[in-house]
Amino acid sequence: MPSDFHLSKTVLLVDDLDILRKMVCDFLQSLGIEILEASNAAEAIHTALSHPGKIDLLLTDVEMPGMSGWESASEIAGLRPGIRIFYMSAGISLQEWNDYKEKPVGTYFIQKPFRLEELKALLMAIFSK
Repeated sequence: MPSDFHLSKTVLLVDDLDILRKMVCDFLQSLGIEILEASNAAEAIHTALSHPGKIDLLLTDVEMPGMSGWESASEIAGLRPGIRIFYMSAGISLQEWNDYKEKPVGTYFIQKPFRLEELKALLMAIFSK
């Protein structure tokens, strides 16, 4: 991958852990991605409702206080038809994700902790489809 690769996309990033959200936000911005940040599901839903432009991808933690990433993603998908959903979690392994029979079709997953280059490769694959 060229180091000057840029994605002209908008991502709604949701994670209750401030330090992780900031690190991922900074990294994605370095790839040319516009970031809409939310620290919980309620903020994410509000952003999905109020943002005037397109949101290409929801990148959300699964386990958060209050409403889970599963629940908020379902609601956001209803508000933003065609949005891609990319889950991240430390509580679910990649094997568990692959074996999970009820995961929504067309969704993506990365296990925490992850390397930023791994995230970049997955985003490139998602956006090339």
